[in-house]
Amino acid sequence: MPRISSKLVRQARAISPRLAPLLRATGSLERAHSELKWIENELPRHKWTNAVNRRACLEPLQYILGSQPFGSLDILCGRGVLIPRWETEEWATAVASIIKEFESPRILDACTGTGCIPLLLKHELPHAKVQAFDFSEDALRLAGLNKEKFDIDVSFHYGDVFDSNMKFDHPFDLVTANPPYIPINDYERPMLLSGPEKSVRLYEPRSALVGHLEFYHALVDNIVRASQCSGIVFELGYEEQAQATAEKLGTAWLCGRYNDSAGRLRCVVGWKKGTPMQTLANLVNGGTL
Repeated sequence: MPRISSKLVRQARAISPRLAPLLRATGSLERAHSELKWIENELPRHKWTNAVNRRACLEPLQYILGSQPFGSLDILCGRGVLIPRWETEEWATAVASIIKEFESPRILDACTGTGCIPLLLKHELPHAKVQAFDFSEDALRLAGLNKEKFDIDVSFHYGDVFDSNMKFDHPFDLVTANPPYIPINDYERPMLLSGPEKSVRLYEPRSALVGHLEFYHALVDNIVRASQCSGIVFELGYEEQAQATAEKLGTAWLCGRYNDSAGRLRCVVGWKKGTPMQTLANLVNGGTL
């Protein structure tokens, strides 16, 4: 992050003594002012100074405030669990819209984290039967708290995508996932180059961030096969992850790319030929695989 000029610091102090410390985390007066408004609107006055100091140490604002808006839900957030992103919210909302005509779709979410994806899908699709799993006890605890907060009927349980003995009580129509997808070499690059921003590296769980082709292979081999699903939407960050998923699924499936509103490749979308889940083709906006 570029050094903050003394002129900018003076400008911030003139507006509010709590504004200047936020410049280190935000890099701009506009963003610092926006974050200060969030802190002052969401937290009681006696917590403002502590919150500003935490943010000045680059702790994510979502951990400080304790939540992150995700669609129409305000998802509880906490240390040790990945913070929901707008990119994920965007595709999850699109999926709900595309399959809304299904009478009672069965949906399984892998690597669920806070539970934001299955909770939003169930909220938007009340007749859906939704399950989700994660290997992190911190994630399952937080997902359970979010379930209680919204009183949404989603079943959360322990599970590991690398478990080749995963079994399910019934077939699913759709499997969603936001697995770790940052290759280790990219994650370990100097922070001022193209690695994840410093606050992510300092505070968010490495286990929810670092991964590559092995996760997509495991999702297909262990979860898609066992769940007998006919549709998938997996978040990713690299073309080779999309290619690897399509190759693993084989010739009985068709696959395409979903690009987010910023124009970046965000998901691989797949459906079995000749099944109702071929409606997922409507999510594809970045070409077929």
